[in-house]
Amino acid sequence: MLATTFVSALAASAALVSASPLEQRNNDGKGSKYSGLAGYTPRVGPSSAKCSRETYDITVTSENTVFQNTNSNANMTYFTSLLSKFVAQLPATMGNFTETFTESGKKNVTGTYSISGTYCTPSSGDPGNGNIQLLVHGIGFDSSYWDFAATDQDYSYVSAAAKAGHSTFRYDRLGTGLSEHPEETYNVVQAATDVAILTEVISMLKAGKIGGKTFNKIAGIGHSYGSVQVQTITQNVPDALDTVILTGFSTNTSFVPIYLTSTAYETATMVAPERFSSSLENGYLITATPYTNQLNFAFWPYYTNEAINLARATEQPVTQGVLFTFGGFPGPAPSFRGNVHVVTGDRDWIFCGLNCISGAPAGQASIPAGVSQLYPAAASFSTYVPQDVGHGINFHVQAPQVYQETLNYLERVFYN
Repeated sequence: MLATTFVSALAASAALVSASPLEQRNNDGKGSKYSGLAGYTPRVGPSSAKCSRETYDITVTSENTVFQNTNSNANMTYFTSLLSKFVAQLPATMGNFTETFTESGKKNVTGTYSISGTYCTPSSGDPGNGNIQLLVHGIGFDSSYWDFAATDQDYSYVSAAAKAGHSTFRYDRLGTGLSEHPEETYNVVQAATDVAILTEVISMLKAGKIGGKTFNKIAGIGHSYGSVQVQTITQNVPDALDTVILTGFSTNTSFVPIYLTSTAYETATMVAPERFSSSLENGYLITATPYTNQLNFAFWPYYTNEAINLARATEQPVTQGVLFTFGGFPGPAPSFRGNVHVVTGDRDWIFCGLNCISGAPAGQASIPAGVSQLYPAAASFSTYVPQDVGHGINFHVQAPQVYQETLNYLERVFYN
């Protein structure tokens, strides 16, 4: 596991104060004060779904790691130095990094953040069955990861779900897409804040504050860092979700330090000034080149050039605050009694080192199968390890079959 000193940074999701929808955004994102900050995908949803994009003011209090001696608007020499010091201490107890760059204990941080979310129902009509799929994206993307429109709708999970008659809600994580980009990239944009926002989104779905419906059952579906957040919810609030699907995920974090360096993160405004406003803080980072992006998220040759180019063209930033605080997880969720399904490509670089099957410990069918140890009380646990699929599942040519397997699974355990 990564640094145990950061466990409570994710473990605390907090007192949730208020949330209210703001004005409807146009399909092209115009009218959003954040539209110039990121190269988001402008379409709201596929033709198979009726989708509405709204922005919500969400107020949360989260128990955050307190960084010191950090600068959200420094230069790349500074960010690189800080990253090297962080990675050099992994997977130990952080040693001098913790002493130099973080304060002891945590601090309650309260903030109100503008979060852009998209609610989609089937074009043929809302099934109105009180069930919803909540989709949480990972690092390097915004919520368009779930509506990936490279060549046709086969790359869109939202489209596949709508064709199957199911509604979805997805949102841009803080600091991505059309959501707010706070200036403080260490003490605000970090994992504890993200988990608190996700907790409030779940509360909003249950309270009828999204889509005008009260959802009684929620399936939480995450990808990578999104799966880390969903998994954390099953620890902190075990009754919040009925079923979870953790994609691009495992309990093996031994390759994460390699990921943190092989991405070669650089300031987003330097790498892609045509897409990111100069007003964006330097602490928002993206992968340095298309090749470092491909190394971590794709497995050649099982993706099209169009798909990988779109992934690069719409890549979203991440802060070092997030990179330095998502560690320490996953952790046990002994009170979660819902269904758990793990979907990780056999060539996942970040969580398997390209060997999800052959790299598994003795007596374990795959590396993702080890997630079962976190869920002793789950109603069911299962895994699916699609062949020749890398970390960014949704832009591989096998994506349609992965979607079908996911939807078949939900039909069995969630929609019955």
